[in-house]
Amino acid sequence: ARAGRDAAQREWLAGGVSNFDYLLEVNRLAGRTFNDLQQYPVFPWVIADYTSAELDLSSPATFRDLTRPMGALDQPPPTPPP
Repeated sequence: ARAGRDAAQREWLAGGVSNFDYLLEVNRLAGRTFNDLQQYPVFPWVIADYTSAELDLSSPATFRDLTRPMGALDQPPPTPPP
């Protein structure tokens, strides 16, 4: 599985496959399939703007902060320890 993952990653990094196709391959390597609702493929939630009629893909405001988990997006960042 590692060889398949490494090959898929190299092809994606070289621009040989789209983000969508790469994520489909990662899901397939993880055993996820559209044929089993218990193991349905997973795709990241990256869009933050659900109100605009047209998305501006060049604007950082269109995308959510991927450094934080979904559950923490509406909370202030934690204070670093002293």
